[in-house]
Amino acid sequence: MGALTTIQTLRHNQSEISTPPVAAATIILLGAMVGITQAGGLARPYATGDFFAGHALETVDNSAGAAGAVRVQVLRGHGAYYLTVPVFASTALANVGDPVWGATDNHADLTRTDPGSTMTTTDRKGTVHDIDANGNVIIKFVPTC
Repeated sequence: MGALTTIQTLRHNQSEISTPPVAAATIILLGAMVGITQAGGLARPYATGDFFAGHALETVDNSAGAAGAVRVQVLRGHGAYYLTVPVFASTALANVGDPVWGATDNHADLTRTDPGSTMTTTDRKGTVHDIDANGNVIIKFVPTC
């Protein structure tokens, strides 16, 4: 592609919320980790192989709709955001800074879900930021799209 020869208007999305179109025959529940399919770019409950978009801020039912018929509000933060999640098995203050991995819309832990020789674009969800007084994990989530 050649150099610009005319002015190009830039539109910067500064919102912490995105609204991707939802895949057909899909229900996304409030609080679910949302994935964006690599083929089609549609939102669905996160599954291994998807790009991690963030967490659903609403429940959306597109079970009877066509692909893209509805959109879902997704918290993506300004590059990162923090949420408290229930205690992982044997998580301690020593785990602060450790990577957090996920495989489903309701799964995050310290064990990599795809232990192959190369990390996919979607395995890592964030980093352990802190442990609260009740032992819950505060994760710094970092969406991949």
